[in-house]
Amino acid sequence: MTARIVLLLVVAATAAHAQEWRPARFPIGFWAGPPPDHNTLETWQTAAEANFTFVGPRGGFKVEDNLKMLDLCAQAGIEVMVTDGRIGWTMIGIEGWEETVGEIVADYADHPALFGYYLQDEPNYQHFEALGQIRAEFERRDPAHLAYINLFPTYASVQQLGTPTYTEHVERFMQLSQPRVLSYDHYCLLRDGGIRPDAGGIRADYFENLAIIRDAALRYGAQPWQIILSTGQIGYRDPTEAEMRWQAYTSLAYGMKGLMYFTYWSRPRLDADGKQAIVTSEGEPARLYPIVRDLNAEVLALGDTLLGLTSTGVYHTGQVPPGGTRLGTDCIVRLPEDLPLLLGMFEDAEGAPYALIVNRDYEQPVEVEARFLPHVTSVELISAQTGTAEALELTGGALTLPLRAGGGKLLRLNTEFAYPEPPKIMERIDFRFDRDGDAEGWSRPTSLSVPVIAGGLMRMTVTGGDPHIERAMLRVPPDTHSALRVRMRITGGNPTAQVFWGIAEEPGFRDDKYMNFAIEPDGEWHEYVIPVGENEKWRGREIVALRLDPTVGAAPGATLEIDGIIGE
Repeated sequence: MTARIVLLLVVAATAAHAQEWRPARFPIGFWAGPPPDHNTLETWQTAAEANFTFVGPRGGFKVEDNLKMLDLCAQAGIEVMVTDGRIGWTMIGIEGWEETVGEIVADYADHPALFGYYLQDEPNYQHFEALGQIRAEFERRDPAHLAYINLFPTYASVQQLGTPTYTEHVERFMQLSQPRVLSYDHYCLLRDGGIRPDAGGIRADYFENLAIIRDAALRYGAQPWQIILSTGQIGYRDPTEAEMRWQAYTSLAYGMKGLMYFTYWSRPRLDADGKQAIVTSEGEPARLYPIVRDLNAEVLALGDTLLGLTSTGVYHTGQVPPGGTRLGTDCIVRLPEDLPLLLGMFEDAEGAPYALIVNRDYEQPVEVEARFLPHVTSVELISAQTGTAEALELTGGALTLPLRAGGGKLLRLNTEFAYPEPPKIMERIDFRFDRDGDAEGWSRPTSLSVPVIAGGLMRMTVTGGDPHIERAMLRVPPDTHSALRVRMRITGGNPTAQVFWGIAEEPGFRDDKYMNFAIEPDGEWHEYVIPVGENEKWRGREIVALRLDPTVGAAPGATLEIDGIIGE
């Protein structure tokens, strides 16, 4: 056992990330579709009109059924993930199994409606290595199409997982199977129990499962998918419109790059009891059909943008669920702490930030005031109807967003930040502040606000009792200057200011290397000439640093503006 664990750790350290695969459209599919006796053009047109992009796994189809389905789906404008009885993890035990893969690929690969190949649902750990070999063989022979495997959720048993924890189950799957898509199912809408038993409840580990899948997908370069619930059965409730929306938008906020529904086709027995899925057992649109159709249209509209983004963080406000992370103060977006909200942060290929803000309440709509850090210059809404960007108005760095119950809004944040230039070594004292945003190396403001450089001035506000600001990185040769000319104005404080300096042999600021000079704190412009050359610790010394105290003592709230500090 010890040797086996060491081997797996080596594999974890050296395994290549999954080969990148990007579909043409945001993948939206379903499980448990029509049976073979409903393999008709009308059936597939109904699915396509609900804005599904592909048909997911369904048993009972022979090769000729699959080929017929591909032809009909091509006409309907929807793709197919084929389920073929020749595929299964046990196939590697048969000599020549690779040729079987070749035969399957030859049957389907050239069809324009092919989306991919279904390999297995919810495998145990002991199947991972075999499935990895099968996946690799399919992708070697047909790299354009997906070889698909779906994992258990967090609430699976140890016996189902084959590992002591769910996190290890996912990790070993990624190491041994190396899929291009990391898919799992999580059916969280319980009839009772869960986090909110008064509302029917959701599984407490729903967000934790999303977080585990997101993390693994990012680390291994795979695309994460979630399968959500669309039918009431075996302890689950019939989802409302808001609950369907909630499942989709919470998935998107965690960076999911594909969605599937369980199930599409109603089971006859449950259909008779009124527990219908998206369509009835005869293929007629059921209650959820228009809800799912419209929701899928939103996901497709947003999906054109989301497919090109990388998840950079996911945060919660209100009561943080297990596995969630509370929104902190360093995020570019600030949200009310008392509302149950979910924030997914993303970046595009150029590093531009995006935010998906979701109402975690699937019962009540909410209006949210979103605030943004000062370097956010404008915000655009990515329309869930058209997918295009629409400018929003910022007022005081904030805006109000109405969110439907369980709904979300995707925002593009346009930012601009002038990073300060690193201080340059200067051999003369000549600071004119004529480049906006450039403090010319003056730093470490104490009892002063952060300096703002604009319009040829350095502006600050006095905030405490010993205001001063420093400039290091000087290398001014001895006797280059005998005086300093300071042009400034200050709206309050004592009528005395100070300048300190450091020299090569004594770089620190000390009481024997400074001069007082008289000022007029009347808010008017004045020029002050400080005869520093009269001080023996200035004459004949290399000057390596300056410190300006614009007033001695406290002057909280006073405004300071400096036009220049120039040596003469």
